[in-house]
This record gives sequence, C-alpha cells and structure tokens, in this order.
Amino acid sequence: MASRVEKDNDKENVEVSGKKKRSGVMVIMMAAVGALVAGGLLMGIILYFVGIPGVMPKMKTTPPPQYELLELGERVVNLSDSGGMRYLRVKMVLEFKKNEKLSAEIKEKHAPVMEDVLHVLRSKNVEDIRPLDKEEKVKTEIINAVNARLKNGKVERIYFTDFLIQ
Repeated sequence: MASRVEKDNDKENVEVSGKKKRSGVMVIMMAAVGALVAGGLLMGIILYFVGIPGVMPKMKTTPPPQYELLELGERVVNLSDSGGMRYLRVKMVLEFKKNEKLSAEIKEKHAPVMEDVLHVLRSKNVEDIRPLDKEEKVKTEIINAVNARLKNGKVERIYFTDFLIQ
C-alpha cells in the first residue's frame, strides 16, 4: 500500500510540475505581451509630445503686431457738473496697429476725431470719471466713438498721459 501511495504522490508531482511548466510559459508570454504593449504606449506618448525630428513641419511664427502711437495733444474740457465750475485737463495718445492707410485717415480726420473725443468728455461729470474703473469706461466710450468714424482700421487703446480734474 505504501508503494501505491507513493505512486499516486509521484503522479501528482508530475502533474503539478507539468502545470508549473505550462504556467511558467504562460507567465513569460504574458510578460512579453505586457512589455510590448507598455513599450508601444510609451513610444506613442513620446512621439505625441516630442514628435519625430525632421518629420513634423516647422510651425510658422508670426511676429507680434507693431503698434503706432499718435498724440492728440492736451485739451481742457468743461465737465457737465452743476454750476459748470469743474473742468478736466487731459493729454491723450491713441494706439493702433501699424497701418499706413489708418494713420493717414486719422491724421486727415483729426478735427472730427477730436470732436468725438471732446463730446464724450464733456458729457461726463466728476463722479463719472473719478475712480479708476470708471476712467476705463470713459476710455472705452472714446475708442468706440473714434472707431465709428474710421474705415481703414480701428484704435486699439487710448492712453491718458495727463489727467487733471479741477
């Protein structure tokens, strides 16, 4: 009986060792497949973010737009406060993209442009322009008024280089 138990144990060992051999091959194959998948993913990520040198076309870099400044000079404007005793002294500079046609148009229409600017400023009282955030609203109104008159481009910004309320 002892020999029969030993034979059964030997058969189990052979079967177990056979399974181990089969599962060892499966582990190696799964590891190889996993390595290939991981390598492919890694290569894809590298190519996505870095690219292939010499294969990708170079992107065109556009230079930043150049701007032109035009001084409108100093103006003194009565504000619309009650009593008419308050005034504003302001120096202004217009900024726009460099464009010969627009520059010539603004210089040609200097008087109507200044009239639009002065009209906006005369309609304001001290409370409309005193805090800084309200000053930005006034700038926006002036830019809109000037741009409504222009046909060859538009004014991007206006700067107050001198701003005195009295």
